[in-house]
Amino acid sequence: MSYEFGRFKSITIDKRLPSKVQREHFYHELCHILRHAGRQIMMPAAFRELQEWDARNFTRYAALPLHMINKFDYTEPDIVEVLSEQFKVTPELCSERLYRISEKVKHLAMTPL
Repeated sequence: MSYEFGRFKSITIDKRLPSKVQREHFYHELCHILRHAGRQIMMPAAFRELQEWDARNFTRYAALPLHMINKFDYTEPDIVEVLSEQFKVTPELCSERLYRISEKVKHLAMTPL
């Protein structure tokens, strides 16, 4: 959960969660502090959903920056587990990030020059 009051900004993470999940929650809440304004409780549902989508997307990029994961061999059979351990995030997040990278590569390969 993130909280703002004037210039004071705070992120609270549940310490009972596994450390990899805590890390993902941190990136998610950091996005809300850096990129979003207003109180979600008072927002229309569609705008709240947009902010949540943005925070999930931000989490993938912040937790697994492309310039850092490019140093790994994507063809390695256990690449998801390797990235999960190296970046201290869940294998699910690593899988999502790798999937999105592969989709972008496919799209770029099909785009004529």
